[in-house]
Amino acid sequence: MKPRFSLSQCTLLWIVSAFLLVTANAQFFRQTVAVYGIDQYLPFLISQGAVLLCAIMLFGTIFSFFLPVRLVAILFLITGATVGYFSDSLGIAIDKEMIRNVLATDINEAGDLLNWGLIMRVGLLGILPSAFLFLIPLKPAPLVARQRRLAGAALIALLVGVLSMVPFGDSYASLFREHKPLRYFTNPVHPIYSVIKLAIDTGGGTMDTTFRPRVKTADIPAEDEEHELVIVVIGETARADHFGLNGYARQTTPKLSRWDDIISFSNMRSCGTSTAVSLPCMFSLDNRSEFAIDQARFTENTLDVLVKAGVSVLWRDNNTGSQGVANRMPYELFNTPERNRRCDVEECRDIGMLDGLDEYIARQEGDILIVLHQMGSHGPAYFKRYPDDYAVFTPDCQSKELGSCANSEIVNAYDNSILYTDSFLDAAIEYLKGKQDRYETSLIYLSDHGESLGEMGVYLHGMPYLVAPETQTHVPFIIWASESSDIDRDRLRARINDPMTHDDFSKLLLEVFEVIVDRNKIASGSSILPLKPEPNLH
Repeated sequence: MKPRFSLSQCTLLWIVSAFLLVTANAQFFRQTVAVYGIDQYLPFLISQGAVLLCAIMLFGTIFSFFLPVRLVAILFLITGATVGYFSDSLGIAIDKEMIRNVLATDINEAGDLLNWGLIMRVGLLGILPSAFLFLIPLKPAPLVARQRRLAGAALIALLVGVLSMVPFGDSYASLFREHKPLRYFTNPVHPIYSVIKLAIDTGGGTMDTTFRPRVKTADIPAEDEEHELVIVVIGETARADHFGLNGYARQTTPKLSRWDDIISFSNMRSCGTSTAVSLPCMFSLDNRSEFAIDQARFTENTLDVLVKAGVSVLWRDNNTGSQGVANRMPYELFNTPERNRRCDVEECRDIGMLDGLDEYIARQEGDILIVLHQMGSHGPAYFKRYPDDYAVFTPDCQSKELGSCANSEIVNAYDNSILYTDSFLDAAIEYLKGKQDRYETSLIYLSDHGESLGEMGVYLHGMPYLVAPETQTHVPFIIWASESSDIDRDRLRARINDPMTHDDFSKLLLEVFEVIVDRNKIASGSSILPLKPEPNLH
């Protein structure tokens, strides 16, 4: 017996599109109202709602040409609810690079993002409506008729969308020219488009993975008989304006501040706003403008060049991995108790990466570079990033659901995590001081990206670089060099306010080891890293 009530597949798509417009796009309308206001531009805002409704419907019909309509509706509902939670509660926009960052996230970081707010949102606005879809009978249709009706619905959505724009041509021209970032919040249109774009950019699994060398030869001058021991600490989610060394109102770097020979640069900008992009970019031999993230894993980077020059390179990681940077050199993961002896109930601590270095160094000959990739200040669970002894700024947010904490509590927890980084860097310097009788020792600290702590309603990181706030791109950059080092500290200190970017980092590393690449000495001309005069070379 036929059901008394049934819907056509196209009608179901229109209903789902309208549901998503209302429930999943609060941040889009909030951002739009902030730009245009609501009184003078109300008709234009209504037009934008109609255009977005048609865009969701158009995407839905295109997907439904290849997949069952119910499956498409469920995909859109779950995506809309998930993205809507992060957009509404944290101000996060989901674009291609954010999705790349999500794919690079390990299970521990993913667990930090999972909370009751997200579960409730996805359950009520994603899973529950999806389950309800199976209670609605759909009118059967032969395949040809089904595809024809979907094509007709797509054409209607396109025409209605265009007609909705016509009366406001000047306003839309302004929108597309001056306020393009608003499109990042169209949900689920832009997230789904970004997934497709990422898949296309990465070749859909057919990318050429042949290793691409960049330099023919790399050598260290024979007259440089003293060997380097350099520790590079890659910070996580640290922002420069929360470092006491850089003038922050709070003393978040008390241990580093006691070193007279610490040099803190105040004007460093990151290559990206996420670890997945910034980490390979900062070690790339290309500048940010030429850097190709999809080829980075298979392209010779700065560490590869150092190895080619004879430097012993070790990468230790207490985060989510090197993002392909250390694929061709010794690598040790320190985020489990099996490797890291400094673990507590919350997590394994960065300080554990210093253990056992004596044994490694004793086995090496020549110059040594040790890279330590921190867990640092990774959010939203800032309270996990430091032991109880470092809970100096209180009350500190003890929840990974930031919406449940006052903004001052979030900042307190974040600043406590910087305090722990301060202690970790201090311990690393103390370790290097004990080696300066045998090596020219130095430490370089540089964060991969910054963090938003509620400014303009935005939290965490990973915003599209075009619209990312300075809090996500202004990062701390610190150098400590011993007396035995070739680094000219006085000349370097004179550059602490110079504009710098992650593009400078690779050149700096090669300069530290005085590497000659293809018969051209890196440390020459407009050197990033001033070295002592040549007569001081042994």
